[in-house]
Amino acid sequence: MMGYNRALPRFIAILSLASVLPITARAGLFDRGQARVLVDSWAREGYLEAKVADGEILRETYHFFEGRHFGGNVKDKSLEDVSFLEVVESLAEEMETRNYHSESNPEDGDFLIVVHWGVTGIEEPLDELFVNQPGDPGFQTQEVIADTSQGVGSQDFSTDFQDTYQSFDGSGPSGSDRENAALIGFDRALNRKGLMPTDESELRSMLEDERYFIILMAYDWQKLRLEKEYELVWSTRFSLNAIGTNFRDAHLALSRGASNYFGTNLDGKLGKTKTHLGEGEVKLGDVEVVETVDEDENSAQ
Repeated sequence: MMGYNRALPRFIAILSLASVLPITARAGLFDRGQARVLVDSWAREGYLEAKVADGEILRETYHFFEGRHFGGNVKDKSLEDVSFLEVVESLAEEMETRNYHSESNPEDGDFLIVVHWGVTGIEEPLDELFVNQPGDPGFQTQEVIADTSQGVGSQDFSTDFQDTYQSFDGSGPSGSDRENAALIGFDRALNRKGLMPTDESELRSMLEDERYFIILMAYDWQKLRLEKEYELVWSTRFSLNAIGTNFRDAHLALSRGASNYFGTNLDGKLGKTKTHLGEGEVKLGDVEVVETVDEDENSAQ
């Protein structure tokens, strides 16, 4: 049985999923349609070399932390019905593909993974989205306000969004499109040198429609716990078109579609995986990266 760490204030919780049972696979019972999951993934320099040794992906552990929930501009009951615990349960199962495992001891673990999720449809600037508003737990999650025995201080996790957003100078149809691009990772693809006009047009067109998304931001947990330093090690942002589906089916497809990319670095390209919506096992084809520039072009962020 999984639960919140009751020693922490009501505003936040670090989750341990060590005892979560896998989601029951029910493939074939329903035809829920297909989905194309687009992924932006970044990792700090040197992390991938340390993660893979002698061709083997090393085992690492983590704690989940509830980040910001984005409700969009239109009331979406499916977003309200799916709890944070349901989101991270499906994530935990898929993260094992990359040998990431939940840690039950709060003093151990490699990462604190902040999870943001929801649907695009932003109208106000990103910095305003993360402003603390007393009494609103959704806004309080920008700061880790944990028990001092956990060694956690205060940190504005929105800075990792803002740094990306401020670097994006593209001129879309509206400011909200630029903000949504920064939120789900399209901005890095749009900023790549040599981006073909057709690829740019396709990405901008996708931004005009609402997209369900999940964002994982993995911080060095021991450095945070012991030294009060916040070091982002890797982040993965993944989304799919929200039209014609609901978040209950979409969040499962999102976790499944992004499973091969957790902790990787795509250097601004977008990964693409086709999968089905809803529950059930699926055999994925080869992982495909959307080509936006020539292969000999190497422009990292």
